[in-house]
Amino acid sequence: MDEGLASLPEAPADDPLAPLLQRILGGEVEAFEDLVARTESRVLALAWRMLGDRHLAEDAAQETYLRVFRSLRTFRVGERFEAWLVRITVNVCRDLARKRGPLPVPLHVMEGLPTDSAPLDAEETTLLRQRRALVQQALASLPQAERAALVLRDLEGLSTEEAARILGVRPVTVRSQAASARAKVQAFCARLLHPHGGRP
Repeated sequence: MDEGLASLPEAPADDPLAPLLQRILGGEVEAFEDLVARTESRVLALAWRMLGDRHLAEDAAQETYLRVFRSLRTFRVGERFEAWLVRITVNVCRDLARKRGPLPVPLHVMEGLPTDSAPLDAEETTLLRQRRALVQQALASLPQAERAALVLRDLEGLSTEEAARILGVRPVTVRSQAASARAKVQAFCARLLHPHGGRP
């Protein structure tokens, strides 16, 4: 899958990753480890949201950095590196999802996520985990295109235009896919929370 940069926006002049990229492109291979350390949490979080499985997310992160390392020479300094990295991650996740197919998402996958700053009691913590797991199960039920649009727009916080560039579609398509995905997530959660239409 093409991870070219032609459609990506230019990076701001103060891109914090630019010095690392210069070192790597200058032949300082060990600087790649620093690049991974700086970006790995973002890649893992995105892969986990796309795939719904921690082990698959780790596999996706590994493959992402292999692809980055192999194609880094095609990256033009001055472009926005993180957008390129997100695009590669999304492509890797799509490839893995096609190979493995949809996976069930057990409740425990939501453990370890950051919670609100206010301390929660045991019952509130359990409810929070269940709600998060329900949302993750809903995400897993979405078609790949809708899931990618929703993850990039609503969970990763990218603009519609940037998500469209990464996914290779028009902004109006991203808006439509994200809206459809939100409606499906809400309907999925409503069905599981109120399986009898709200009747006791």
